[in-house]
Amino acid sequence: MCVHVIAQKAWTLQECIDYAVVHNLPIKQQDLKAAIKELDQEMAIRERLPSINGYVNGYTTFGHSQDVFGTIRRNDNMNSNMGINSEITLYQYNYFRNQAKKAASEAEQERIEKEILKRDLKVRVMESYLESLLTKALVTTQDSAIRFSMQLLQKAEKSTAIGTTAQSVVAEAKSNLSRERQQYQQYHKELQKSVLKLAQLLNFADYKKLILADPMLENDLSSYKVYPDLMSIREEAYLHNPTLNKYRGQIEQLAIESKLIKSALYPTVKGSASLGSTYFNAFKAPGERSFFIQSKDNFAQQLAVTVSVPIFNKGKTKRQLQQVALNRQAIELSSENEKLLHQQILDKLLLELEENKQLYTIALEASAATGQSLIYTLRSFEAGKVSIYDINTSKNNLMKADTETIRAKYNVLFNQIMLHYQIYGDIN
Repeated sequence: MCVHVIAQKAWTLQECIDYAVVHNLPIKQQDLKAAIKELDQEMAIRERLPSINGYVNGYTTFGHSQDVFGTIRRNDNMNSNMGINSEITLYQYNYFRNQAKKAASEAEQERIEKEILKRDLKVRVMESYLESLLTKALVTTQDSAIRFSMQLLQKAEKSTAIGTTAQSVVAEAKSNLSRERQQYQQYHKELQKSVLKLAQLLNFADYKKLILADPMLENDLSSYKVYPDLMSIREEAYLHNPTLNKYRGQIEQLAIESKLIKSALYPTVKGSASLGSTYFNAFKAPGERSFFIQSKDNFAQQLAVTVSVPIFNKGKTKRQLQQVALNRQAIELSSENEKLLHQQILDKLLLELEENKQLYTIALEASAATGQSLIYTLRSFEAGKVSIYDINTSKNNLMKADTETIRAKYNVLFNQIMLHYQIYGDIN
């Protein structure tokens, strides 16, 4: 019989990051905010166009009124007018142009906020992904320890059955196997928790179906990437830090805001044009002309220019400009603080990478030496020179050495990936 089995997809780190970015709800919300700001920008650009309105109104009056000669008479009438008017701002110290620039800057700020969200999400996905791979490697190592303990138990049971070893050897082998299974279950629990955490970051429905690819187990860590001098690293990292881009954009936005505020100190010139017609009916007046005749005869056009000159606004403009200057200083301080935090992250990653490299090299040597020691202990046990307790001690030492090697390896990989991301803004 031949059975075809379809293997589940194994997710790489890049695929996890891409999936998380696409399905992250806060990032989707940020897309909507950016779209709203883009519409604000379009409206600000259109503010420079003239406005055109049509109007129709009518009203009627009933009752007595007194004319300029003091004569009181009945004054019942109906008035109406209709037409089209238009208005355009001819000059306002480039107010609308700067308003459009401000709207464009705000739209760009929303896009940068999205990049900040993506950056934070990518870092958390990388941390969770590598944590899952680390616990997976520990589970695999512990599984090997269980198989070793089971083989040791089988040998002890056979030798006890023929009377060459005491019953206590079997008891110790069983006890050690139970401890190994207990440790395996602990690692397995941590693996499930880490995969669940990763699935939640990805907004992935069923974490049990999330199978991770692990090319890192086969990576050769004997050669390491050499980074340029520290100052070059920092300058490169600043270019790919969206938070610093956000602060730079805010400073540019404040410069535009200053121009908008200063426009209040300059005259505003507006032009307007209208054309329309009026109608009047005194009800009892003889020979009253009809609506259509009056509308034709009363047709008129009007052109007007209005100049508004600011004289005194209680010092509001001056203080608004002072607020802008203070906000600029606050943003500059925030930018310097962000640079300082980024420097600290880079310094920490470089230090940890160098130290973890040394730990990994030492751990490899310790693991190889401990493994050789276990081989000699097994031979001595088979020759009857050492007890099962010595084997368990040697095997536990090997497990500890292997665990430290795995942890050191993944620490080096994490430092390398994170350092590359912090400097260049992508993963390798």
